[in-house]
Amino acid sequence: MSPPNDPEPGTAPDLIWSDRDEPRSTRFGDVYFSSEDGLAESRAVFLQGCGLPLAWQDRDHFCVGELGFGTGLNMVAVIELWLEHRSPGAWLSLFSIEAWPLSADQAKRALDRLCQDSPVARRLVADWPSVTIGFHRLVWEDWGLSLDLYIGDVLDGLQAWSGKADAWFLDGFSP
Repeated sequence: MSPPNDPEPGTAPDLIWSDRDEPRSTRFGDVYFSSEDGLAESRAVFLQGCGLPLAWQDRDHFCVGELGFGTGLNMVAVIELWLEHRSPGAWLSLFSIEAWPLSADQAKRALDRLCQDSPVARRLVADWPSVTIGFHRLVWEDWGLSLDLYIGDVLDGLQAWSGKADAWFLDGFSP
């Protein structure tokens, strides 16, 4: 459950944008990603930290769970890696929870700075889920993956999800 002073899950975050066009959470007083190189940070902390792509090698199915979808940067990073190293016919399931989702415009602004040439980032923003509470599913069969995003309280999302993750990405704000 959310602390008593937090806004209701499903409401947009209150952001401040830096001079370098980086979002900062006023709730947590923290950045969404490193100002040095957020994409490199995601790759080092989450992808390498979970042993990817080696962990999914020769597997028909692999699932990554994430607490804190944020800008979607970690999902862009893992999908790019998946497209580079996917075994033929394999499937990647992604599951993420976000209590205070960014709008598509906010996500585009954040991702444009880090991955403006990425077809994955462009596709994610184009298919950005609505900010209503509950599950939202994106299925990209041509890339062999699905993304289930739960908008709402983390405990509600975890209780409602019936999957099993092979790897977890934990939110840097408040894991």
